[in-house]
Amino acid sequence: MTRWFNTIWYVLTLRCEEADRIRSVAASETLTRAERIGGSLHTALCRSCRNARRQVERLDQALRDLGESPAQPSPMPEAGRERIARAMSERLDEKDV
Repeated sequence: MTRWFNTIWYVLTLRCEEADRIRSVAASETLTRAERIGGSLHTALCRSCRNARRQVERLDQALRDLGESPAQPSPMPEAGRERIARAMSERLDEKDV
């Protein structure tokens, strides 16, 4: 009974910031039952969160249309890696002086 009450309380007091976090991690993390229910109900009742969800869905679709996966960042070019390594090495050399 306490678990049910906690779930209901969570759903009723869910803030937009928390609903946004739930939307952000929904695909990559396992959510609790209360989080899933709370996120769904909050989004159903909150116009701002529905708009935010639609915007994210449109961005994801646009990335898919471009042939890029939104979950996979592009690798850093080798020239960039070399510049960073050089800069770090120079910093360490300066500290030794």
